[in-house]
Amino acid sequence: MLPNRTIKGLTGALVLAALTACVDAPSEPLAANTFNNPLATSFEMLAHDQMAANDVERSEEFRWAALALRAGVNPSVLEVTNNGRAELYDAFVHSVTWVSLTQALRPPTHRSLVAWRRNGDVLQVLLVGMFTDSAPVLNPYSMRSPSPGTIAQSPVAGANAAYFERGPNGSSWLGVNGVAKVAEHPQPRACPTTDDASRPVGVTCQLTRYGTSLNVLFARTRTEISRELDANTVTRRLIVPNQIVAGVKLVFSCAMPRNTGCN
Repeated sequence: MLPNRTIKGLTGALVLAALTACVDAPSEPLAANTFNNPLATSFEMLAHDQMAANDVERSEEFRWAALALRAGVNPSVLEVTNNGRAELYDAFVHSVTWVSLTQALRPPTHRSLVAWRRNGDVLQVLLVGMFTDSAPVLNPYSMRSPSPGTIAQSPVAGANAAYFERGPNGSSWLGVNGVAKVAEHPQPRACPTTDDASRPVGVTCQLTRYGTSLNVLFARTRTEISRELDANTVTRRLIVPNQIVAGVKLVFSCAMPRNTGCN
């Protein structure tokens, strides 16, 4: 359910480390105006930001997050301990699958936890993705086989996690160790259908809930848009105790959906 407190959304363009002001989410359901959803638009801008950094995987996850918001998911409050500091985030989970797995050429039931908060003029974003209910967080280098004789691990075997701070002196962090859980606690109901003409094409959806937990060590990258870890190995730990958050299950009839569906 939508929390009583005002949900802070994202708005404006993300250009390098610049972040414009954060606005309140609309008082009406987020899906009431499908394509004029400021929060969804902001996730699209994050997707563009990640694509500019050659991070196709996370760009895709932010596009799906935008689509989940347009499908009508209402974020929940998420309690996070960030390097020993208690913080409150807004969060939801989106789970995606395809009508034809051979068409999609990827594992089914991918799910991602997306959480964000505004701290002064800094936007903090946490993103955790996996293909199973729970999994160890893999060091990104373990999937690249960085040295001779090293066997690269499959991304399907574990979870990937990222943490971003966008604003003055922004930074990016990648999960290098730990565990994560994003498991459905079924409570299915239909997504809102306020305007059939504006519903995403080729996408069916169902609202539900997910149990989430996280205990992950993050390492800072060399620059805000880099995926290479800092040689100084600066780290931070984020912990999310067991909590239930809102979620949406998306099923695509196309292999490469856009921000607004299969069109």
